[in-house]
Amino acid sequence: MELEQKHPSRRWTDVLKHRWPTVLGIAVAALTVFDLQGGTELVALTMLMPVVYLGAAALDRRWFAWVVLLAGVAVLVVIPASSQLVPTMIFLLAALVFLVVGVALRQLRKPGGLALQTVGMLAFGSTVLVALYVDADLGGYLVAFALIGHAGWDAYHYLRNRVVARSYAEWCAVVDLLLGAAILLSLA
Repeated sequence: MELEQKHPSRRWTDVLKHRWPTVLGIAVAALTVFDLQGGTELVALTMLMPVVYLGAAALDRRWFAWVVLLAGVAVLVVIPASSQLVPTMIFLLAALVFLVVGVALRQLRKPGGLALQTVGMLAFGSTVLVALYVDADLGGYLVAFALIGHAGWDAYHYLRNRVVARSYAEWCAVVDLLLGAAILLSLA
């Protein structure tokens, strides 16, 4: 009986095929760390993460997480950091719209759905908003802890396989954890 051995490159392709959200998350986190112009972009990105969950819960469409993320990134790309229009406030408005739509679609009573995502939005969103108005170092710590906390939120949703696509929860956990760690390292 002959044992089949996989070619080393074949194993990497298997890993990439099944863990593409992790690989993409590492790449996005690395690019984000190297491309940041200032703290407001990272604050806006941190605000976007719970909005994604709220949007997916409001429509009860797990794949919609990717749609909200791409729309949010488009907002971040189109609106310059120096603009009077602050992406963080746009994301707060989007959260309010998602909440109203979710209530209209009777999504409020689903377990782990809209109600839980609204609490998450309030918790993460208020932390991020406070970070905008305090000392830069304290704000950095708040954003880092919000990101790391959101990585835990992602892990919970990944394990429960609810609200968002598992691929999104995996991707987001990697991005959140790496960006949170990078901020903490930069503040040390």
